[in-house]
Amino acid sequence: MSRDDLEAEITSLRKRIAELENDIVELDKATTTIDINELNLEEYIRYGRQMLVPEIGKSGQLALKKAKILVVGAGGLGCPALSYLSGAGFGTIGIVDPDTVSLSNLPRQTLFSNNSVGMLKVDAAVKALRSRNQNVKYTRYPLAVSHGNVLDIVREYDIILDCTDTPMTRYLLGDATRLLNKPLISASALRTEAQLVVLNLGPDAPCYRCLFPNPPKYVEACSDAGIIGPVVAVAGTLQVLEAIKIATGHVPSAEPRTMTFFSAIHGRQWRSVRIRGRQRSCIVCGDTPTLSVSDITSGKYDYSEFCGLVDVYPDMNASQSISVKELQRRIQSPHVLLDVRDKTQYGICNLAGSINVPLSELLGNHNPEALSPVLDKANREGIPLFVICRFGNDSRTAVQWLRSSHQIQNAFDVTGGLNMWTELVDRSFPMY
Repeated sequence: MSRDDLEAEITSLRKRIAELENDIVELDKATTTIDINELNLEEYIRYGRQMLVPEIGKSGQLALKKAKILVVGAGGLGCPALSYLSGAGFGTIGIVDPDTVSLSNLPRQTLFSNNSVGMLKVDAAVKALRSRNQNVKYTRYPLAVSHGNVLDIVREYDIILDCTDTPMTRYLLGDATRLLNKPLISASALRTEAQLVVLNLGPDAPCYRCLFPNPPKYVEACSDAGIIGPVVAVAGTLQVLEAIKIATGHVPSAEPRTMTFFSAIHGRQWRSVRIRGRQRSCIVCGDTPTLSVSDITSGKYDYSEFCGLVDVYPDMNASQSISVKELQRRIQSPHVLLDVRDKTQYGICNLAGSINVPLSELLGNHNPEALSPVLDKANREGIPLFVICRFGNDSRTAVQWLRSSHQIQNAFDVTGGLNMWTELVDRSFPMY
């Protein structure tokens, strides 16, 4: 049995162990009656310091115990949120996430450990949370929210935390929570910046679409743009504070509606910007709404189409691309290897002999001096020009541009990029 087979077997066994442990705990809890109207002796000790805060007290703690809260996304935002929600004593916590834990998650997704790698995030999260507080009921949803399930899931909870990172999911959750009149606490974080907003608090409060009637044209993911762990932890923790305020009744209706911005490095660290209220033209909560519950459940409203989720990268003719295996063979002969990642990524790791001209500079002609040697070699000497990036997406755009704008017909896209190089050619090449 190869090492890869052994690792796959270990991963499978870890998942099965987590499932069995979860089943055992669920059986134990099924035979235990939980009184949501009173605290047990352990809870008095556990939550004592929190109850000493006048704004919480015993009544507030009981309100938390009765509250049902849903966290959609058990990643960088979800992990700190779940940790503090459990610690605060929310009685029921639902966790939605279809993904498994990877090594790259560990620096910021603090519920997970090396032993969690390969496990479903919902399983690993519940295991960690139960080890800290078994007084809470945890419900796992190892799936992605969709038009077919979102309303059924959201309907069971009092407060919803959006800890996701895709426009389609954000609009879907925003619409579902508004139609069901559920408070939505939405946060996001990227690089060194984070933001937070609370929505649907009352009939005149804005929903997600009131603030963002149109989807962004382009959204960078943390896997592409990067993130600093404490930044996303700040946003996730702020979500819990807002949830505690809502559950314990400390959100005055007259409070000005604001969006909070946090900046770890640049400019003012904290900013609060006043936001507009419910928009009369909103298709969900406006005066003449056009989006209904049935539009969502039937799939009549297409969120992927609304968010423009189409492949923005050009299709490549097979004659215009090569595999990483072919690149490994052909770089033994004269060639030019152009890396179009940004300078930060290029500085993390790069292939020997490659030339770095970021795609933004390439398309914008911001740095023609850097491109000149590449074009001169490819044109004058007629040697092949291989273009590579991280995943094989930006390189397709670059090759199309080089062929159409500079008539370099010997420019070739490297399919799958550096990630595929690591997987199929050189396992020692860093994957980030």
